[in-house]
Amino acid sequence: MEAVYGYSEGDEERRFIMRIDLGCGNRKLPGCIGIDRFPYDAVDIIHDMNEPLPFEDNSVSYIMASHSLQYVHHLQPVLEEIYRVCKHGAIVCIIAPYAHVTAHMTNPHFKQFFNEHSPRYWTQDPHYYVDQEEYLFRQDTSWSLAEAEQEIRMDFRLLHLEFFYFPIYSAYDPLELSLLRQSQLNVAYQIMYQLVVIKEDISPEGLTYLRQRSWEEPEYVNEQRLSFQNEREIEKIYYTEHLSMLGSQDAESSQSEAKQTTPVEPSSPSSSKPNSISVPNARKPARKPKRIQKNKSVPLLRSKKNPIKKRKTNPKKKPGRSP
Repeated sequence: MEAVYGYSEGDEERRFIMRIDLGCGNRKLPGCIGIDRFPYDAVDIIHDMNEPLPFEDNSVSYIMASHSLQYVHHLQPVLEEIYRVCKHGAIVCIIAPYAHVTAHMTNPHFKQFFNEHSPRYWTQDPHYYVDQEEYLFRQDTSWSLAEAEQEIRMDFRLLHLEFFYFPIYSAYDPLELSLLRQSQLNVAYQIMYQLVVIKEDISPEGLTYLRQRSWEEPEYVNEQRLSFQNEREIEKIYYTEHLSMLGSQDAESSQSEAKQTTPVEPSSPSSSKPNSISVPNARKPARKPKRIQKNKSVPLLRSKKNPIKKRKTNPKKKPGRSP
């Protein structure tokens, strides 16, 4: 079993700190203890994630869960176990199939579904730490969607959020991808969260430092990212002008909402969203007004009060002759 050592704040000596890969399969993250219910070659501990994890409280500094949590029977107890074994400040990386894909919806093996709103149920903290442009369709201005009177036994703060899109959308810019993903199916196929475990008070500066760190991820994630960036651009298949208008309107409401909440980190002017968005080569052709064709007669409705009388012809007059 591969061990990883680190330094714990407040301790004068180094102590053993574990890094685990939950549901590692045959591709274990380097430096982690591989856990899976099946005896693959990369597995160090054979264990079912639906059962309590075989680790002490506050003993884990890093957890990778790559395409494994969608198979658990009940997500909430599993997340509570992850929170229990993690120490304060531990990083948890979750990679999962994106929920808004029709093939994922009908997969009989998927028991849990993940989208951009999932982490909002894993904490009661009200602050946004990620870009609010990724949350255009929402009713609650607070980040947490957990009920206030409900006591949840975990506090995961989302530091980084990333989506992976189907290659057919390679011609769209990031804002268009975000608008398309939030308004229709089969746009993104995978989602990745980088979360930090909070068990003690943490300052805004501490969260800012964690957000600026480089994120550890499996090799295949970067391969997918580069593959999409190098994808040959194809013609856009959807118009996005009407979605861009929606995004600009929501940006104004997001700015007003941000004034009401205490920001953790002030946003830079360069990251602000423009009021209007122009999408080149994506305009619908103007609809021409309908014209009444002269060669077609328009039927008239007869009035009951003034009926139109047919003109009587003079039987004495013969056609073709003048009187």
